[in-house]
Amino acid sequence: MILKTKSEIIKRIVYLLCFTDRCCLESSEINGVSYTLKQREEQRQAILDWTKRKDYYKSFSNKEKQIMETPIRKEANNDILFLYNDYECIEPLQWSIGLANKLTDYDRYVTKDLHLPLRIGPDHTTEQILSFCKDIPESEIIKYREIAMLWYWRCIVARTEKVKTPQIKNSIRDIYGEEAMNFLNRYKGFDMDKGDFTVRGKLISDISAIELQRLEIIAERRFHAFEWLFSFEDWEYVDLIC
Repeated sequence: MILKTKSEIIKRIVYLLCFTDRCCLESSEINGVSYTLKQREEQRQAILDWTKRKDYYKSFSNKEKQIMETPIRKEANNDILFLYNDYECIEPLQWSIGLANKLTDYDRYVTKDLHLPLRIGPDHTTEQILSFCKDIPESEIIKYREIAMLWYWRCIVARTEKVKTPQIKNSIRDIYGEEAMNFLNRYKGFDMDKGDFTVRGKLISDISAIELQRLEIIAERRFHAFEWLFSFEDWEYVDLIC
């Protein structure tokens, strides 16, 4: 059962958008455009001021507040820049309340602009966004939560090399049951004949270490988003149990 309200989900999406916008400011080049240190620091302050003006700031986690308050320096803080990967969490949450039409495939990062559905700007209100939400069947959300979990599990298996490709289907059936296999039988990201998930036409067992690292980031963050929906825990304390 989904344990988060639409209002809670909207607020978490806004937090994530503001947080990832701040994180990407560690890079001097954003979406192919170069920005000065002064411009990036001014933008960080503008994001921070907006969250306070709209009464979001007080509900950030302590870690998020610390990062939002950290000024942009000449030397990039790569630890903060890495946290931009939280952008991968946003689309599943938007989709779960009808603010996104479909989910991006796992073979690439989410690159679409996810700000527009939230009307980020001077007139933004949570109540306004609620009026644009749609009800998504919980059974559909559960299905994609299951798929997210299986992608993450497969990445862990690939990294630890405990299960080889010929055994993947049997392992999924043994651990997660026949229902999980039924999901995958209708899912284009899984090759039933070869018995593995596919990324850009390649089996996960055949991708490089760099490709696997990228895929694990995608899978882990999207799984985190789905798990949070079904958890009593705050965002930073969600357990990812496969």
